[in-house]
Amino acid sequence: MKPALLPFAVLLCLAAAGCGGGGSDFSGDAKVPDGYKTYENAGASFAYPPDWQVEDAPSEDGGQVVQITPPDKTDTPYGLIRFSRTPKAGDRFKSLADQRRLVIRDVNDGKIDSDEEVDIPGAKQALRATATTPPGQGSDPVEVKADSLDVLRENDDVMVLTVASPERKGQSFEPAEIVDTFRLED
Repeated sequence: MKPALLPFAVLLCLAAAGCGGGGSDFSGDAKVPDGYKTYENAGASFAYPPDWQVEDAPSEDGGQVVQITPPDKTDTPYGLIRFSRTPKAGDRFKSLADQRRLVIRDVNDGKIDSDEEVDIPGAKQALRATATTPPGQGSDPVEVKADSLDVLRENDDVMVLTVASPERKGQSFEPAEIVDTFRLED
């Protein structure tokens, strides 16, 4: 795989994770890690490291795609936060979540560590998964831990938040800390 395609493959792997880690409360004010910024747009909010770069663009289907990456992308794979909103995709919610999980297992040879339904105010259904992908290609191949949410809103929009962290020395964030800050906005 070409190094330029590696971040996309990691995203697919992470998105496949879907949701994860029990015990989170997605109601009330989010507990944002010290110094983090908050992304707010497209009907949701979540925290991200303060020096990371945000690329926010409309998608072809009228939705939103946000990619947040560290300033130093020398070593690949690098950390990644990806958020998407697909309007009126509720009838495909289960299929989309299943497809992401298949990519993790079958394409990226990853392991889904947890996969469960979670309660998010304003959502018809929400799934959280965590996944571990073994070292693969890149300039500094390492294991990648991912935590993600698949959310079906009351208005039938589908949202996916995926956070991936390469497990290398000096890692600066924990995926669950970011996913736990996810909130739906009115």
